[in-house]
Formats: sequence, C-alpha cells, structure tokens
Amino acid sequence: MRLVRVLVRGLAGALFLAVVAVATAYITMWLATDKNKVQLPRVIGMDSTTALELLRERGFQPKVSGREFNEDVPKDAVLSQRPASGSWVQKNSEIRLVVSRGSDAVALPSLAGLPFVQAQQLLQAHGLTVGRVAQVHSSQHPKGEVIAQDPEAGSFARRGSPVAVLLSLGQPEEPLPILTPPAPPYRSLTGGEGAPTGTP
Repeated sequence: MRLVRVLVRGLAGALFLAVVAVATAYITMWLATDKNKVQLPRVIGMDSTTALELLRERGFQPKVSGREFNEDVPKDAVLSQRPASGSWVQKNSEIRLVVSRGSDAVALPSLAGLPFVQAQQLLQAHGLTVGRVAQVHSSQHPKGEVIAQDPEAGSFARRGSPVAVLLSLGQPEEPLPILTPPAPPYRSLTGGEGAPTGTP
C-alpha cells in the first residue's frame, strides 16, 4: 500500500508540474503575442495621405481599397476603415481605407458655339452625357454648331446626367423660284399667227 501511495503522489506531482508548464508556456505566448498588438487609431475624416503615413508609423500596412462619392465628406478624406478604430491589431496587419471622391455634382460647361463632336467630348470629360438633340435652321450659327443647351451652363448636375443640346442646320434654304412656262402664240381662226384684230 505504501508503494502505491508513493506512486500516486509521484504521478500527481508530475501531472501538476505538467499543468504548470503548459500554463506557463501559454501565458508566455500570450504575453509575446500581446506585445505585438497595437491599438488602431481613428483616421476617419483625415486626409488620406496623412492617414496612410500615420498608420505606417504605427506599424501597419494600410491601403486604399476603394473610393466613393460623398457630398458631406471632402475629396480625398477617409470615409471608413477596417478593422474599426480602437481595435487591438497585430503589427504589420493590413488596414483598408475607403476614401471620398467628394461630391458627384459638377458644374455644366458652356457648349454654345462648339461643334457637336467637340461638345460631346467636353461633356464626357465632365462625366456627363449627351441627351436629346434637336435641330433648327439658323442664320447666325453654321451647320452642326451648338446653339443652346439644357440645363444651362454654370448650373450643377450629378455625374452621368444627360444634357440636351440644340444644333444648327445652317442657313434656311431659300425656296426655288416657280418657273411659269411662256404662253403659246395666238392663232387666228384662219390659221395665221398674231394678235387678234378688232372688227372694222
């Protein structure tokens, strides 16, 4: 019995030492891991360049994952971040930022006096499209030139909006003169030609 008790005590002691060793290793690993974690700062609303520099200084790997239009957030400011600010994140972790493209409203350029092709290119450069096209004769604008637009120049429209234009067909065409065939010569009852004579 004494030998059994000794063996049991020995096994219990060995098991206790093993548990302590495992717990110590876990705590050591947890502490080492925790030291590599950094609390993520809030960069929402900051200029994207400044936000990227700050995150790199804190040991992160930031990247711009997208850009969106937003009327309330200035252009190039950070709209959102992932993971969220305040999170404890491993160093060298990737931080994704969404950056504002500013408002999607653009001022309409003036198209009057431009050839249609050039007006179309100008609208595309501003993120707009050509809408309804009407044509009228004009003595002041050559054929193919823009006379007017709707909405008018200087007003604001959302990107992708259509702009109607009025094009000139050039000078109105003058009507062709009506040619009247000459009257046939007068023929008398006797078969001769000439004007009729009065009775004596």
